[in-house]
Amino acid sequence: MLINTRDFGEIEITREDIIVFPAGVFAFEDARNFALLSPLGEDVYPKWLQCTDDVSPCFIVFDPFSADEEYIDNVKLEQSDAKTLKIDTESADNINVRLLVIATVCDDFKKTTVNMRAPIVINTDNGLATQVILPQSSDYDFKFPLFDEDEKEGKSC
Repeated sequence: MLINTRDFGEIEITREDIIVFPAGVFAFEDARNFALLSPLGEDVYPKWLQCTDDVSPCFIVFDPFSADEEYIDNVKLEQSDAKTLKIDTESADNINVRLLVIATVCDDFKKTTVNMRAPIVINTDNGLATQVILPQSSDYDFKFPLFDEDEKEGKSC
């Protein structure tokens, strides 16, 4: 199927490429169908999370582990989120999830931040996704610097 994208014009995707957010993405609750585009290569970030129904919204996303290798230890799914994703949190053996964080990309790329406080969780087995908010007690911010302190000059954009 063909979709129109914000940054790449018209591209071909398959139905299997569609990621469904039953509740939408925060502030974009009506946008429910997305595709994860990898124009730089399959295992290369950033990636684009493009709405398949319209050119907007489109989010630049990163793997949160590039900012913090221990991130997974701090992401705990609420029962309601697990239900949305149709996963059984009691059986860790069959949980296949992917985490993404939305970026705010600045003109000065080194000032790019990622929203580590509200990651996107995708069940890779069924293509269902949800955005969760980590507790205020977590060590993560909505504008977490993607690059080391010595690489950036100043705060976020």
